[in-house]
Amino acid sequence: MIKLKKILSEILNNYQIEVNLFTDPTFNVTDILNQIRAVRKITIVSIITPDDFTQKPNVEYQKLKIKFVTRGEPKQDLEKIKSDILQSDLSKKDLRIPGVKSLKFIEGTLKRI
Repeated sequence: MIKLKKILSEILNNYQIEVNLFTDPTFNVTDILNQIRAVRKITIVSIITPDDFTQKPNVEYQKLKIKFVTRGEPKQDLEKIKSDILQSDLSKKDLRIPGVKSLKFIEGTLKRI
C-alpha cells in the first residue's frame, strides 16, 4: 500500500527561500507575519534575523525563511506570492498587507525540501 506522505510528495513540491522584509515600524511585525502566513501556498514563515542586527528608525528589517508548496514552477509561484503580499487587487497603489514596504527574495536560497 502506498503511503499518503509519498503520494503527496510526488504531487506537491515543497520549497524554502530566504527573504528580506522591510516594514513600517509603526505596524506590529507579528501581525504582518501572520498575514504573510495567510497568503496562498505559504506554509511556514520563520524569522531568522540575527539578534545583534541594529534597526534603522524609519524602516524595520526582518530576514525570513519562507516555506511554500507548489505544483508547478517555483519561480513563477514566488512572483505570485510577492504580488499577493505587495499589491492589492483593487489598486496597485495600495499595499495588500499593511505595513510592508518591500520584499526581496535572496538569490541562491531557493531549494526544494
